[in-house]
Amino acid sequence: MQRRLTLAAGTAAATLAAAGTYSACRDLERQRRPIPASSPTTMSSALPNLQASGVSVANKVIDQGLICAVKATTAFQSMPAQLPKPTRAERQRQQEERFRARRGDVPLREEIWRASAPGRLHRREETFGESDLKVLEQVELRFWPMVLDFFRDGDEAGDEDGALGIYRSELQVMTALPGSAAQTWHSDNSSRGLTIIVPLVDFTAANGATQVLVGSHSKDYALVAQQGAQVVQAPVGAIVAYDSRAFHRGLGNLTDEARPALIFCYDRTASPPPGRGSMGMIGIAWLASTLNVASAGWISTISALRR
Repeated sequence: MQRRLTLAAGTAAATLAAAGTYSACRDLERQRRPIPASSPTTMSSALPNLQASGVSVANKVIDQGLICAVKATTAFQSMPAQLPKPTRAERQRQQEERFRARRGDVPLREEIWRASAPGRLHRREETFGESDLKVLEQVELRFWPMVLDFFRDGDEAGDEDGALGIYRSELQVMTALPGSAAQTWHSDNSSRGLTIIVPLVDFTAANGATQVLVGSHSKDYALVAQQGAQVVQAPVGAIVAYDSRAFHRGLGNLTDEARPALIFCYDRTASPPPGRGSMGMIGIAWLASTLNVASAGWISTISALRR
């Protein structure tokens, strides 16, 4: 009798979990739970949260005058206002260039704005002029102490290299245009590093802000199940910091306005990004997607049990 009751209870729990998972996954893209508004407000207080959860926000780091200077740069001013639609002749030219580049006839021409997903466009450091770089490096100076503290703090996390060999591995201006698609889940590096995002407009759950699987940077899958995927909300003037190992993606922009930002990545020369091959990146995308689905189902189930 007891065995039948136990089996029935287990079956009921499994059914409830399956129903919760189905409910959560049915419209998973629209589940944009923001990270709680109790995020730290200073760079020093952001570090402990960054260590524990893999993501944190520090407010009032970049002043409005510097934000205006960024928006006056050539790189920012060249930002497309809508999703580019190449003509048939341009598409034909691009195909011919790719074909000739594969044959080795000519090098493939670099596009100034590259897409990581439809409507998500990036312009990298190598395309910036000297005057633009000077402005963007003024932004970097505002949060550079936090970068140093993050890597020094690595000693406590079993990272023997600490702050040695830090370099800026990436600097880019990006935008998520209205109607843009979500990125594939990924991590920036398999080794410990730091990514800083500087919002140039307010980051919200609706306009395609970064979504992070909280706890994934340290493979704390119990925390991932409890917290799930959460969207970083941050006002202009704040910075968003996350561990390069954290599974994350930029969401699609559901609003009528673009969501521009600056992205700075920091790593060590001994462990440059991404730290894995193409198959490894596919594996990360699969694992992160699975964790996203599983955690969404778990959260939905727990919410249903508490009602």
